[in-house]
Amino acid sequence: MKKMYLLTLALAAALLLPGGASAARQSLGEIRPGAYPLVPITNHLPWGYKDIQAYQNSLQKVELVSGGLEGFKDLPQLGMKGPYTGLISLGDAGQKFGVIIDIVGEEKRLYIDRDGDGSFAGESWKPLLNEWYGLQVYGVYGPEPIQLQVTYRNGQTRPIQIQVNGLLNQPSAMVKEKPYLLVGVETWFLARLVEDGAAKLAAVVDRNHNGCYHDPEDLLFIDYNDDGGFDVAEAKPRKRGVTLPGKQRLKADWTAYPDSLEIGGKSK
Repeated sequence: MKKMYLLTLALAAALLLPGGASAARQSLGEIRPGAYPLVPITNHLPWGYKDIQAYQNSLQKVELVSGGLEGFKDLPQLGMKGPYTGLISLGDAGQKFGVIIDIVGEEKRLYIDRDGDGSFAGESWKPLLNEWYGLQVYGVYGPEPIQLQVTYRNGQTRPIQIQVNGLLNQPSAMVKEKPYLLVGVETWFLARLVEDGAAKLAAVVDRNHNGCYHDPEDLLFIDYNDDGGFDVAEAKPRKRGVTLPGKQRLKADWTAYPDSLEIGGKSK
């Protein structure tokens, strides 16, 4: 797994041409200021969490209800009269993506309005693996990643890959927890910075899984130890911009769906 992760980073970094950042003053141990291209990656998400529970808590929680089909158009043929429904919210405009979970026999079928237009026309279902907990309670997991088309405030539509898991139940006196779906954003961004003439990898990650990459809690990783990977000790939250270590105290920043990592301007 580690070798595959490093290979993924190496291949992605190879896509970034040398000299992609605009040249500026450079001193020993300093990152060269400029606009560095960011390449979207959809596997081996850099780990910016204390533990697995912190990761679970960071996922977007979508509350599911029984029924609620009135706001959806062009419904697929369903096996349930009242399937589970909900809305995923992604992007800086909070675009909504309808979710339907249908149960047909032993199958748990997931439908998602992947372009967020309110219509399920042409949307095929994805299987959900499930574990029975008794009393019509199931833990579910989507074995396949799903790509959504998210439209941002600047009018651009960009792909984001997600993974889902959750809980299905029929509310009863013995089962108080309501059904839900947890959504993890798997798309992150890789850049190759220039430090003293040598390459140094950096990554931008959507830590709160809402498809908007410049929230205060979203992360910038820099591979300070040059091991080809990223760990939580190499992550800094965006907040109002990340200040890089070094005499120049340069700031790093990026947009909601970033095409480049902007480095420059001294931090006060």
